[in-house]
Amino acid sequence: MEHTTAETRLIRPNRYRTPVRRLLLALAAAAFLSGSPSWLHLAQASSTTSTQAAELKTVTIPVEGMSCVACAAQIRRTVRAIDGVSSAEVVFATRSVRVTYVPDRLSPDRVAAAINALGYRAGLPTEAR
Repeated sequence: MEHTTAETRLIRPNRYRTPVRRLLLALAAAAFLSGSPSWLHLAQASSTTSTQAAELKTVTIPVEGMSCVACAAQIRRTVRAIDGVSSAEVVFATRSVRVTYVPDRLSPDRVAAAINALGYRAGLPTEAR
């Protein structure tokens, strides 16, 4: 039995799109968790002066209970929304968050408290190198 053009159109999208969609979703999740692209940082660098960069500090906060990509994304969004946070990167492999912040406006304990409020358990912040 030969397929007509209409039948082929109905059969092929379901059969061929599913693996492609999975691949695209996996790539999008990886890009989202790795942070913004490097070219975006170059565009934003013009607005940041060297004196502002010298005032920033970076800490690493271990997080217990982060078990999936959605957990990591929720933590990243929450930490980035805190006033005084310059950047936040979730490292899923080490179950930690690397936070760059302005020390005059924010303390690392406040970031840890925000993570705890989400239902995860934040460890003691340690200064990153």
